[in-house]
Amino acid sequence: MSKAAKQQENVDLEELLVEQAKRIRALHAIISRPDLSFEQQIDETLRLGCELLGTEVGKVGRQDPVNNTSEFLNTIVRSDLPARRGIVLPLDKTFCQVTFDAQEAIAISHVSESEYKDHPAAQFLGMQSYIGCSINVHGKKFGTVNFSNRTPVKMGFTEADKDLVNLIGSWISVMMERQLEANELKRAKEAAVAANQAKSTFLANMSHEIRTPLTSIIGFTEAALEEDQTVEERIAALRTIRQSSDHLLNLINDVLDFSKVEAGELDISNEPMSPLQLVAEVESIIGAHAHKKGLQFGVDYAFPLPEAINSDTLRLKQILLNLCGNAIKFTGSGTVRIRLQYDGGQDVLRFIIQDTGIGMTPEQIQNVFKPFKQADASISRRFGGTGLGLSLSKRLAHLLNGDLEVDSEHGAGSTFILSIRLVRPEGTSVSLIDSLADVKTRERDVQSQIPVGKLSGHILLAEDNQLIQQFVQKLLEKMGATVTLAANGKIAVELARNKHFNLIYMDMQMPEMSGVDAVETLRENNYTGPIVMLTANVTMEDRARCKEAGGDDFLAKPIDRQQLYKVTEKYLNNF
Repeated sequence: MSKAAKQQENVDLEELLVEQAKRIRALHAIISRPDLSFEQQIDETLRLGCELLGTEVGKVGRQDPVNNTSEFLNTIVRSDLPARRGIVLPLDKTFCQVTFDAQEAIAISHVSESEYKDHPAAQFLGMQSYIGCSINVHGKKFGTVNFSNRTPVKMGFTEADKDLVNLIGSWISVMMERQLEANELKRAKEAAVAANQAKSTFLANMSHEIRTPLTSIIGFTEAALEEDQTVEERIAALRTIRQSSDHLLNLINDVLDFSKVEAGELDISNEPMSPLQLVAEVESIIGAHAHKKGLQFGVDYAFPLPEAINSDTLRLKQILLNLCGNAIKFTGSGTVRIRLQYDGGQDVLRFIIQDTGIGMTPEQIQNVFKPFKQADASISRRFGGTGLGLSLSKRLAHLLNGDLEVDSEHGAGSTFILSIRLVRPEGTSVSLIDSLADVKTRERDVQSQIPVGKLSGHILLAEDNQLIQQFVQKLLEKMGATVTLAANGKIAVELARNKHFNLIYMDMQMPEMSGVDAVETLRENNYTGPIVMLTANVTMEDRARCKEAGGDDFLAKPIDRQQLYKVTEKYLNNF
């Protein structure tokens, strides 16, 4: 190479470097502008690319090889071409497919004179020049950035042009990743704000819901203590107090059950039970409330139906009572009905609760199963409630191998469908019945009134709360048992070491020595008598602690007299 030629080469290289530096500065000027949004920065970058490369179209697209689609995202068109955001083309008929599959930038200065002259894109789009590279987002190919013309570019694309396109593609890849992270952060922040707002609303509702029955309890207690009250008035006051107490307990149980479900600590049993008897029990409880409100209430049985299934009776009843209670609450006039049907093909039992109430809009339906929320704020103000019932019911349905769905029309009522998929040992079949006459009457486990003096035995009751002491002692003595009291675990241990008891009731949390520590101490000293733990928090963790300590059984607070009788009878009949 001559000296003059070498000098010219150096001049050309210097000019090339100067030109490339200008391009980079122009690109940097765009991406460093704080007044431009992400979309505006991409559009300005595409506009700059068209000017520097001499093309009429600049485009960022998303490519999906699986579905053979190429979607236009950002487009800049310096001609009458109808290229705009949202257009979707067949990927295999575009040069984007070649770019997407390639490992480096693709540059075609004159399509008709290149190896791509027979590519479907040459005829489909009529482009005669094309340059582009792929875009990667979080390590995965996302799409392409490309520039094209319907005529060959005046100056063929150079390596410097490919470097520019690669630089633009790299910048867009980084910006897309940042934008996605920013969007995710924004969504997370919005979700957190919405969750906190929902919980604040929930706490306000809970405050109202708790204060309402408490007002009745306190008010009617004060009224019952007034000297001028007749016996009938005191009985009526006590009944109101009992109803308000049950309502308050149901509210608290909803919150505790929801917390247990969230923590994965809710115990679900799987025992034989009759779905028809379950519905009959729900009808006996709910029917009176419906009739008192002037509503018609009934049950439809779509025979044949399973005589028995394996499930959790308590949780199924909890769901049905909640659904029926809601139906009555939100129905001013008309009917509430339960329909029981069995799909033998799918082995699914369905409980369908239908009402003619206020119904819901599609927007309200979207919120109805969300925790801490009701259909809308006006529902809380008009009808009350915690906003946990339906969310808890749906989660319980999932735990029971089922689901809870709703179909509703505003002003025309709602239909809730509880579907339970039956789980049976392989090779077994469901025993079906064809009428109510075939239902075997199940004897109640415990009579409504505790049998007086039926049991006998000596019981140690370890409980630090004097009011609970008096209440439980009275019930146990009414059953026929002799009761000795202990105010803490330390006293209980001493009494149990020096006196024979047929049964010990031990509260978990007491001063001086807890019930758990007391049971451990007794078992370590070879005490073999039955010990039943009393606790207000029967979580899986509590059960594990009590069982590990040596407890034989559990009884939850507040004490239910029928359950107390059942457990007491179980152990006293065995001594």
